[in-house]
Amino acid sequence: MVIPMIRIIFIATLVYLSTSCASENDGTEPMLYPLNIGNITNIKISGTGITSIADPNSNILCKNFILSKKEVNEYFESSNKVTKNDYRHMLDWSPCFVTGEITLENGITGKWSIHQYKGGTINFEGKKTIYMYCPNCKGKMFNKPEYKN
Repeated sequence: MVIPMIRIIFIATLVYLSTSCASENDGTEPMLYPLNIGNITNIKISGTGITSIADPNSNILCKNFILSKKEVNEYFESSNKVTKNDYRHMLDWSPCFVTGEITLENGITGKWSIHQYKGGTINFEGKKTIYMYCPNCKGKMFNKPEYKN
């Protein structure tokens, strides 16, 4: 009687563990939502290789974090929206970022930033900040920090 009961508990545990591992989001990556900002008519890069004032003494060298206009366009084409909470608590943070301006087809303009670990923000005038993440972006400088000696 005891052995069949142990066998049932063991099988039930295996079934539970296998179904929980098969879920699409195991809590280590943020939930991704469509960006839906409309058609982009212009992207301008205004700053590259910037070090955040939040970490001016970082041992990461930011001056070489440069994205081309093509890489920035690809970022916006492939990027997803994430919640502010997920952006701040689930994504890796880098002191290195690139900034610029974006213009949409409807004439709305905004300021954007993209950091080295594929997170980014857009601030359209008078609107809430849009938080982004692009796990599939493949720019040559993403996820490749350079360290100071």
